[in-house]
Amino acid sequence: MKNINTILAVGTLAAVCGAAEAALIAAWDFQTTTNGGTALAAAPNTPKVITANFGAGTIYLDGSNGSSNFFQPATGSTNTELNAFGGTSLNADTTIGMSTVTTGAAALAIVGGSGAFPPPANGKSMVFKFSMANLANLSISYATQRTGTGFTSQVLEYSTDGATWSSIGSNDSIQGSFSVNSPVVTSFSTNGLNGATVAYVRMTLTGATTTTGNNRFDNFIFSADVIPAPGAAALLGLAGLVTTRRRK
Repeated sequence: MKNINTILAVGTLAAVCGAAEAALIAAWDFQTTTNGGTALAAAPNTPKVITANFGAGTIYLDGSNGSSNFFQPATGSTNTELNAFGGTSLNADTTIGMSTVTTGAAALAIVGGSGAFPPPANGKSMVFKFSMANLANLSISYATQRTGTGFTSQVLEYSTDGATWSSIGSNDSIQGSFSVNSPVVTSFSTNGLNGATVAYVRMTLTGATTTTGNNRFDNFIFSADVIPAPGAAALLGLAGLVTTRRRK
């Protein structure tokens, strides 16, 4: 009986620990279309709605879901607020198939745009929409860089309704090159979206000083911890009970 109790406890704990693992929510390399993801294109054809290249999620830059409507000209790229430039392999998870190609339309660029100073894209926001059902402890990482007159601050917030927003944090140390691993790769986390069926993260950019000043973004990864199902939680309690009885 001693051996049976021990095996039951160990097996039960292993099952629960196996359930509480990290899970990919969504990832954007802006290139891979194998899974139905959106590939970037240079202005004036840069998409304003970008489907995740891995997992499930969408980036909005079209004025919906709490985002701003970023300007694009009918032709050419003059005064555009959206574009696509060369990217980086930093933060690309090759184990899930993320691209490490850095040339061409490989990174999303948010550009200052035209108009009176400050450039009109200052204060505009892109929004990520995804699900946190059965998930907790959201983790966000991405690679970013800025030109000398590009945005100096990236403020992140979260919401469960796309209307009321709470702070996650801000990146105010944006580097001028993708070539250095840290702090070019930026990470944030929050538990404010735990279990939310529909979840939103908003990034607002400020600090650009010219119409062509920009930030580039590549290899966004959203992940979280799997919440054990009620049955798994019950098994955890059973494992503790068996272990306690065994000690007695």
